[in-house]
Amino acid sequence: MSLIQLAQIKADSKTSASQSELRFGHLRIPLPNRFPISPERNALKPAGVKEPLPGEVAVLARLAPPDTLTRILTQEDALKSTARFLSKETSAGAIRLLYLSFRGGASISQTKDLKTLLDLQYLAGLDIITVQHTVGVSPEDFDANLKFAEKWMEERGVEKPLMPVVQASDNKELASRLIQIVEKHSSSLLGFDLRGGFYYHALREIEDFKKRKPEVWVHALQVPPKVRFGRGLMACSEGMILPMFGIDSFSRWIVPPPPTPLTKEVINVFDRKGWGSLKKKDFESLRGNTANCDCAVCQGKDLEPFYDGKVLDVLARAKVHDHLAQREELTKARESIKKGEYLNLLNSKEYPKEFLKQIPREEKE
Repeated sequence: MSLIQLAQIKADSKTSASQSELRFGHLRIPLPNRFPISPERNALKPAGVKEPLPGEVAVLARLAPPDTLTRILTQEDALKSTARFLSKETSAGAIRLLYLSFRGGASISQTKDLKTLLDLQYLAGLDIITVQHTVGVSPEDFDANLKFAEKWMEERGVEKPLMPVVQASDNKELASRLIQIVEKHSSSLLGFDLRGGFYYHALREIEDFKKRKPEVWVHALQVPPKVRFGRGLMACSEGMILPMFGIDSFSRWIVPPPPTPLTKEVINVFDRKGWGSLKKKDFESLRGNTANCDCAVCQGKDLEPFYDGKVLDVLARAKVHDHLAQREELTKARESIKKGEYLNLLNSKEYPKEFLKQIPREEKE
């Protein structure tokens, strides 16, 4: 059986962050880390980058509005064509898993629908089988879904890791109950769906879980560029502070096309100096129109070429830059955690430092 496990775990002295190594077959993957989703891989060509997007784990991310989900669940041709497409999306060298972003009330509430999605992942030959908790599904029903998936794997002879994916919730009791269910199933990996937000109480539940189960790999999905905390939106990069809550890795959010025309001026771009997510005018006023970045998109130049061309090309550059730049910055995070100095690193960065001022005192001690 192909097992996933964490090894060489080193805990930070002042936060719940840990530096470790994710092992799967011959792969040895350093954590914390960031892994790409489908829209980021699709952005390479319009961003003018020829090299493949680095990422040992490939999140095959799909928007799933009701009509798309219905076709997959009810039409055999749609199921098979989707499986074929998923199987060819990335190279065989990456660990592949499926994530569906349910939209417009779409959800999985019937056993036969769950079985179809499990069959889809099996037909596509994915390396990890995911079972997603969706809106309106009770903790008890999610527990039943995990039991069904375990039985399905046994009957099919599927010897692959099973990843429960729980949705972040504002309700502390619900978040706790979902984590307890995952813990009961003794899974070695957990997906945590942040749904494009920052759910403080749910993250605290993950933090407590990780203290009990440091060997479980926790991957956050649907991570937005900024932190919405309290009543305001902070510039702080959400992904870069997630390790302090016990998150081992993350991938960016998937969003549908904006309801209003997208312009270059409103596109958020990761700022390596301050670990924030800034717009064009911010880089002009705060950074002298430079990203201080030598990634394949920026190449150490100022940001004038970055914002040239069509708005969708600029968006593609932002996606690729964010991934490459944050992957590089996460090497610093791993080094600091290993030395027990991750909190010092966060305080040395302008925007995480502002975030730390907003959270309760016990988080900073």
